[in-house]
Amino acid sequence: MSSRSWISLVLGAISGLALAVFPAFQPRSRLPEIAFIPRTSGTLPTEAMHRGANRAAREAGFRLYWNAPTREDDVDRQMRLMSKALHDGARGLIMAPTNGSALISKINEFVTRQIPVVVVQVDTPIPAGPFITSVAPDQSEVSRLAAERMLGVLDSGAAVAIVGLDRAAPETLQRARDFVKEISRQTAVKIVAQQHGTSFVAEAEQNVGEVLDRFPHLGALFAVSATATEGAILAIQRRGLGNRIVLVGCDDYLSSLSDLRARKLDSVVIPDNEQMGYLAAKSLLDEIHGRTLPRPQRIGVRLVTRDSLEAQGTR
Repeated sequence: MSSRSWISLVLGAISGLALAVFPAFQPRSRLPEIAFIPRTSGTLPTEAMHRGANRAAREAGFRLYWNAPTREDDVDRQMRLMSKALHDGARGLIMAPTNGSALISKINEFVTRQIPVVVVQVDTPIPAGPFITSVAPDQSEVSRLAAERMLGVLDSGAAVAIVGLDRAAPETLQRARDFVKEISRQTAVKIVAQQHGTSFVAEAEQNVGEVLDRFPHLGALFAVSATATEGAILAIQRRGLGNRIVLVGCDDYLSSLSDLRARKLDSVVIPDNEQMGYLAAKSLLDEIHGRTLPRPQRIGVRLVTRDSLEAQGTR
């Protein structure tokens, strides 16, 4: 055997041993890939969506590329991640826009290349069509459940404020609008303020605190996002108003269940985020396999109270 053959044999053996002992040296999976770019990661809603989308991808034999900005308001980072997904050859995109209007041109890059896009959490910022659709909570149902709960626990004549309206999260604006419509159908309570929101809990606390200070006889708050809900709890507790303010929140967050049990929160309206992620990925994968993207879909929401937690035996 020539010296060159011996060298090739030795190098082949070393390479095989390295792959066996150090899996990290193995080449990247060659499974086809879809991309999921949420507003941020590490929150209960986004991780639930991640689980659902991963499950659908595995069922179809696809790999899910998951990456997100570290802040919900980082539009530039989200645009760069979308460009990376395009460059890496993703077969489809699921995304929760940080700012829908600012991302229209980037979304159109996918659509014009006939790469399907499914928008989650909110409606698509461009008209739905053959290569773009959405899967989002039924926002009008979020508002209806919140209003129904509030009317059921408040005394007649109570003053209510809405907090957390954020243009970068259009679902918060829709929830506020629909809540106003629901409340305006009766005269038992009155909406006295609508306060802007933010993606930072400390700023949300300050914003809610301004409302509480302006309206010392306020009876209830409707917080239209998870951040607004957390900020409202902090502002209420800091002022010692925990026994007087009825707080109805939106979306799941890390301490929502413990806050409900501790009576820091009257109730919270929560979408089925895992189902949202699953349906988004399933719709995307069906299109990739030759089926038509479905029309925009709505997922269910539920009102969670301390009593409902106890009835379910949740620990």
